[in-house]
Amino acid sequence: MLAIQDDIRRYSIEGMLRSLDIQFAVQFITDVEDLSTFCNGQLIILSSDALGSVPDEIAEKLRIHNTNVLILVNSTGVVEQSWVDHANGFLGWEDLRPETLREAIVDVKAGRFHVSATLARRSVTAPEQAGDGTTSKRASMIALTAREEQVLRLIAEGLSNRQVARSLSISEHGVKRAVGIILAKLNCPNRTLAVVRAIELELLVM
Repeated sequence: MLAIQDDIRRYSIEGMLRSLDIQFAVQFITDVEDLSTFCNGQLIILSSDALGSVPDEIAEKLRIHNTNVLILVNSTGVVEQSWVDHANGFLGWEDLRPETLREAIVDVKAGRFHVSATLARRSVTAPEQAGDGTTSKRASMIALTAREEQVLRLIAEGLSNRQVARSLSISEHGVKRAVGIILAKLNCPNRTLAVVRAIELELLVM
């Protein structure tokens, strides 16, 4: 299911999908309520500016049916928090090509959280000036849930996903999902850098 308002972008996505060796049937929606009929689908490809927040009943349906959500993000875009909580991957529009779209779909389908290269590099390449208030401003714009904070702290203590799952009495899949969301929120390509960045932003105090 495609939730992309811009017609040109939607047509380009449809064209890329047709060029891939992946079986699919595409449906286009313009309103978040249309998701209420999307019970047995495997993937929603969503532009970060396409829909508003997820209503509770639709959020529950996405969870029940384990629907995968891949979000296409503009270079300056902000993803609505309720969608971030359901995302299985983020792909920057600037990274979008048939091969990167295929890689994202394959990762999401396999249960791997996907973050495209440009999105992952942003935090690494963006210079930060000490003492100019940038760090505190960035930290105030990043909101981790209580669960994500728990997962991040245990990761910082060196626990594996399996150990984190046991410690929090949740599934390993749930931990992987939380880790993926943490990496996306902190714009970090790996767990180690995420911990370092969280400490820098004073989101995590060891």
